[in-house]
Amino acid sequence: MKYIRGFALAGLAVFLLTCVFSAGAQESGSDIDSLFGDEVLVQPSEGQSSQGALAQGSGTQDSTIQSPATASNPLQGLLKTEAVKIGGNLTGKISATWTWNDPWNSGFDLFNPNSQKLSPVLQGLVYFDARPTQEFRVHGSVKTAWPFSSTGSFLNSASLTTVGGSTILTTTSGSITVPDLHIFELFSDFQLGDSVYFRFGKATVKWGVGYFFSPADIINLEPIDIFDPTAQREGPLQFRVFIPYGKSQNTLSFYAIFDDGATPDFSNTALAGKAEFVLGTYELGISGYYRYDTTERAAVTLTGPLGNLDVFAEGVIARGSPKSFYTSFTSTAPYYSAVNADDVRKTFYPSGTLGFLYNDQNNNITAVAQYYYNGEGYSDSDRTTLFNSFKSLSAPVQAAILLSIAKGDITNFPLFTGRHYAAANLSFSEIAGSDFSASATGIMNLSDLSGLVQPSLSWQIADYLKLTFSTTFGFGADNTEYGLLFHGRPVIIGLSLSAGTGNF
Repeated sequence: MKYIRGFALAGLAVFLLTCVFSAGAQESGSDIDSLFGDEVLVQPSEGQSSQGALAQGSGTQDSTIQSPATASNPLQGLLKTEAVKIGGNLTGKISATWTWNDPWNSGFDLFNPNSQKLSPVLQGLVYFDARPTQEFRVHGSVKTAWPFSSTGSFLNSASLTTVGGSTILTTTSGSITVPDLHIFELFSDFQLGDSVYFRFGKATVKWGVGYFFSPADIINLEPIDIFDPTAQREGPLQFRVFIPYGKSQNTLSFYAIFDDGATPDFSNTALAGKAEFVLGTYELGISGYYRYDTTERAAVTLTGPLGNLDVFAEGVIARGSPKSFYTSFTSTAPYYSAVNADDVRKTFYPSGTLGFLYNDQNNNITAVAQYYYNGEGYSDSDRTTLFNSFKSLSAPVQAAILLSIAKGDITNFPLFTGRHYAAANLSFSEIAGSDFSASATGIMNLSDLSGLVQPSLSWQIADYLKLTFSTTFGFGADNTEYGLLFHGRPVIIGLSLSAGTGNF
């Protein structure tokens, strides 16, 4: 079977080369800047609002990406530069939270919270961008965060000694400090003529059009953060062939995607392709994804205006899933019983999402709302059985399961265990011409009627100095997704000072 997969990959390579040379005969009036269609030269920092970033014209996770149909200067991406560009962003923030457990039943004492937490944050990203020729470019970025290093211990030596008929194990250990430096992106762009563009390296992939949810995006390594949905997400190691064609800037993309967390093999190397078409004021995308050991997926995406709204939609059909599906929890490690992986591999999972963005620039009002059908969620009966089995276990076992979730050993619980979700955000910036802004974000599992709401009020004290007050409420029964995450329905009050956050 591995030989068959090897021949399949070789066949794809031949197919890509065929596309490369056939594309040379296509129209040469394509947007040359499409070579850098996924680039992020200045990643949005926390100082830029998520809603404002999307309102600037991005239908994806990155507000700085220009679509081929709207790029104002199609040649700027290929201009040779004599110097390497250096830039990035810095995020500085001091946050404090106070938590009152179940104030609805036990009473609320403003000056006596059950717990409190102080969280200073200092993190940064630095990128370089070098274009020594018009046909070749190298881009990379590195992330770091305070305290800028981590310390781990290791076994140095071990010996056995016998004393009075008893064997004693003696060990010595050492420690090592590792700098906290994370390569976020590192890739090169190059081209064949003016028709075919290549990329090899680790980079974010422009895949999917959803705002809070994107079932079409199985490629990027990080999920969407509901409180920062436009943030750039980490992408995998990949080889991409990008072919723009036609006067309306239609595009074809082909990918080979390598698994970051496993030894490279044909079974865990994914193949993907996407065609995007500009149809008047709408953009239509059709994509396919194949990975032998987990899933095949076909997706359709659509973005465009509808009256005063910008609408976006995704439809996905998947055979197989990379997720684990649990039937019950147990009191012994690994603490769960799961559906057989072979059964999951043969099951079909339809998913879809529909949402809109409304932006009133005159009144500084932005609204985003989205519905998500999660075909890889549990049925109502299976979800209820799973939550009840967790709640029936002793507190120490529940704590062990939660630790396994935090470590990533249990991955499909409790988040996104339902099949129907909705999320929304409403924001008012510079209210009545002032330095104050307000927003409210909420997400709800419609399957079990649980969720969370977070309203906030911000004061822009000065340039690069902003104070934000927020409250977070979770709701839902104990055997629901957010009822479990927010056990006892606590109230969380937060105060954060953003200091010196910005791009450079």
